[in-house]
Amino acid sequence: MSQYSYVVRTRLGRTEKGTLEANSPDEAVSILQGRDLVVVSVEETKAQTITLGRRRAYHAGVKTSDLVIFARSLSAMSEAGLPLLKAVETVGDQIRSRKLYLVIGEIARDVRGGSTFRDALAKHPAVFSPFWLSLIEMGEASGQLTRSLEQIALHLEKSGAIQRKVVSALIYPAILLGVAVVAILVFTLKIIPTFGTLFSSFGTQLPALTQAVISLSNFMRRAFGLILLAAAGGIFLFTRYAKTPAGRWQTDLLMLKLPVFGPLFQAVAAEQFASNLGTLLKAGVPILHAMEIVIATCPNKVVASLLEQMRTGIREGRPLADPLSQTDIFPAMVAQMITVGEQTGKLSGMLEEVSKYYEDQVATTVERMTALLEPVMLVGMAVVIGTLVVAMYLPIFQISQSFGR
Repeated sequence: MSQYSYVVRTRLGRTEKGTLEANSPDEAVSILQGRDLVVVSVEETKAQTITLGRRRAYHAGVKTSDLVIFARSLSAMSEAGLPLLKAVETVGDQIRSRKLYLVIGEIARDVRGGSTFRDALAKHPAVFSPFWLSLIEMGEASGQLTRSLEQIALHLEKSGAIQRKVVSALIYPAILLGVAVVAILVFTLKIIPTFGTLFSSFGTQLPALTQAVISLSNFMRRAFGLILLAAAGGIFLFTRYAKTPAGRWQTDLLMLKLPVFGPLFQAVAAEQFASNLGTLLKAGVPILHAMEIVIATCPNKVVASLLEQMRTGIREGRPLADPLSQTDIFPAMVAQMITVGEQTGKLSGMLEEVSKYYEDQVATTVERMTALLEPVMLVGMAVVIGTLVVAMYLPIFQISQSFGR
């Protein structure tokens, strides 16, 4: 398609200028006449694109922070009275994501060509989720696009904060475990063989613990390549299985049932559900459509299945919270507060309260997990390494005692 600049007169006799996209000049004229405009002139122009030449630092993907900047900047510019097209073109200068920067250029081109903002965003589903599209659509329809953009920014900021807390809860024990594994491998593959060579020159019977540790070290040195291959194969097979429908279901269910991390993942799922649904309902999205969007954006298939049951119940006239009482995926408080919200006609407000509660709950759970896992893992690492050290020094103590006699 080509881009055409035009000059038209409205029914009131006012002259207007603009651009649009069409396959030919005749099609451009037809589009303008379809808008009840009198065409004065139509000329083909070169489409303007946003270039990257003046930017220096870019990252490849689209982070949550990039989308927050995009939504909040557009909201602020719209609030100040800047036209949407000018706001979209201006906000591109603040974006550090290469992908989003190019997407904004395409959005500006589509809006300049007469597309609605919602339809322009819909062409990029990898960047803008159905959640975005619904709020933008409601904002355009009600004339409150600024408010919708502000709601999106607030929602993304809260979601990003939750994600960072969960990641921090998972990274810390992973680092400790990695350090422990490296330390044990160094002992087993480097230090213990040196002691084993030394002890073999003594020609004495080694203690059982020392002999077991040396045998384990010899086995790991001989079969280290096979062990690595088996570990890599296991990870590969697990990853492939986790991508199948059955594997994805089992993996998501396991995440919710883990002894230590399960309650954290349940709290995150409850917060995401309450926050997403509450925001959509507050924006005026019908509840069935809102539930459809929440289900589509839910990363956990087990939780998504429960939400689908809730959506089916709503369609059949049953209370929203009915399926929650038959499962332990969400804490019981969620069902109780949703029931109160339905009965009082303040469901969106009650969902907002649920979201705030579980946002605090996630923060508290992360703090408790960090406080619990740190000493447990440090003690476990100390016990393993201490056992290896004792096993290496037992023969020395034994020889020292024999010389002392």
